[in-house]
Amino acid sequence: MRVQTYPSAALEGLLNLVLPKRCAGCGTAGAWLCPSCAAGLQTLPEARCPRCGAPSRAAQAGCPECRGRRLWFFSASAAFAYEGPARAMVTTCKFRAYRSLVDEMVARAAPSFAVTCARVAGDLTAAESLLVTWVPAHRDHALERGFNTAELLARGLAASAGVPATALLERRRHGARQSGLGRAARAANVRGSFATGSEAARVARMLKRVIIVDDVYTTGETLSHGAEVLINAGLEPHVFTFARTIRAVPSQTSIDNAVRKERCR
Repeated sequence: MRVQTYPSAALEGLLNLVLPKRCAGCGTAGAWLCPSCAAGLQTLPEARCPRCGAPSRAAQAGCPECRGRRLWFFSASAAFAYEGPARAMVTTCKFRAYRSLVDEMVARAAPSFAVTCARVAGDLTAAESLLVTWVPAHRDHALERGFNTAELLARGLAASAGVPATALLERRRHGARQSGLGRAARAANVRGSFATGSEAARVARMLKRVIIVDDVYTTGETLSHGAEVLINAGLEPHVFTFARTIRAVPSQTSIDNAVRKERCR
């Protein structure tokens, strides 16, 4: 396998002095996200499934996206829809490997992450009751980029919320890349990939609630398998991602129209 190398953090800092940052959304020089594209970031609506975090007309568990599925995490939330500028930031980070772009993602997602921490912590303060961890990088991704985007996101978001962060999951199997795979194939590909690290047992004696951070929630399979491992270690896992894929859910009007058409046949 040919591995493409990317600049280290120090070299990237020097490059930023010579070559200006360009907006991930439109290419305008000056910042990772220009004001126009920043305005195009789509936050998720208040009405969301409390289980998988998908937009839902009724805020109750078991929405059309997760109904009948075994998802091991207790709740999932995301800062933005995986569309437009948010998608551009994630893909630019993945394929051009700019560490400083992750800092921009952290800054944009921090307000939403703070809300998630408060919700998961409940009556306790986030610093007393929570720990942040991340999805371990696939071997190919780590070799290509030189860093794990999920780890940098997790550490940055944890620092912004005043919550400790540590590695709890380890990769014990590297399957094929998840991109381009359907839900069933993703589930099979990631099965058995994770194990708890050395810190998990110690953490379980101190606290229970953990937030697993990743860049994108696509089908939830990778996050669910990581959550299953943490549950088996005695922890209560929740999920937060920078962005989430939004699947179209038919409106009640379209459903009613379809029913009427079927009755007229």
